[in-house]
Amino acid sequence: MATSIFADKAVIPNEDMVNTALADKKPLWDKLQYHISENYQGLDSEWKMYSKKTGWSLVFKQKKRTLFYFVPCESYFIIAFVLGEKAVETAINSPVSEKAKKEIRDADICAMGHSFFIYVKDDKDLEDVFMLIKIKEMS
Repeated sequence: MATSIFADKAVIPNEDMVNTALADKKPLWDKLQYHISENYQGLDSEWKMYSKKTGWSLVFKQKKRTLFYFVPCESYFIIAFVLGEKAVETAINSPVSEKAKKEIRDADICAMGHSFFIYVKDDKDLEDVFMLIKIKEMS
């Protein structure tokens, strides 16, 4: 898991903290939240800290199935995915950017699938995230 800017286990991140951390990239996060609310009903999110090393991440689930993790960083954010074989194949053959496809090809393979990160710093990165969420949700 990538490292979050929020590492204090005693302090669950809130909207103000996220706004401050993301700074000028906050509009990208707002677009992602809007996209989720418009396209995915029943998607829940919850802040989780798996270890001090990785810090806090916002986990997005559809029922009990994790779709992705939001990892806030300083002036950008990371979306962490775990895709199964079928979803990996779909993603590689989709119109996601070559940069995203490289992340997928280079992904760590764990028991749950291929684990990789999309570093969201601009609208193109966000478009990749939109497509990958759809692929994950459909797989």
